[in-house]
Amino acid sequence: MAREITTHFHHIHRHGDRQRGFTLLELVFTVVIMGILVAMAAPSFNNLIESNKVKRLATEIEWLLVQAKSEAVMRGAKIYVYSSTPVSRTHSNWCIFTSTDDGESSCDNPDTNRLSSIDSANFSGINFGNSRTLNQFSFDPLYGKPNANGSYRYSIGDYKLKTTVYTITGRIYTCLEAGSEKLGSYEEC
Repeated sequence: MAREITTHFHHIHRHGDRQRGFTLLELVFTVVIMGILVAMAAPSFNNLIESNKVKRLATEIEWLLVQAKSEAVMRGAKIYVYSSTPVSRTHSNWCIFTSTDDGESSCDNPDTNRLSSIDSANFSGINFGNSRTLNQFSFDPLYGKPNANGSYRYSIGDYKLKTTVYTITGRIYTCLEAGSEKLGSYEEC
């Protein structure tokens, strides 16, 4: 038994050169190559983050409008949709909200009858604008049709979407604006 242990240690000692770790030079090359690969992948991640952010906003705007439409019919009362964009050209601070009140409401003055809202605080970097007719409109309590035509336009980077509201059909849909990068299953307007 002792002889086997001695032979084992002798084997490790003689063949120890084959069992060494990485050299410093090998480690530096590996880290440099990994850094180059990560730097090449960073723009892809940025595009992925931007596309997900604008798709999430499109979904939330559609849901807010569909919810307002449903609430109007369910309650048998008008539901009002307000949107507020700044006068400046950047349109970086904005909000959309629904309410049961008809009147002058703003994003800064939250009233107790607000049903739901979306604002720029949750969607940083997205430029937003809307048709003047959609600053304040309502959904009919009988059929759930809006009393105004128009669209919400929003973009980030090369992604540009438009959510349109029609009075005749009551249809609400989102599509890609001309010149926009392809984005999921959205079709061009």
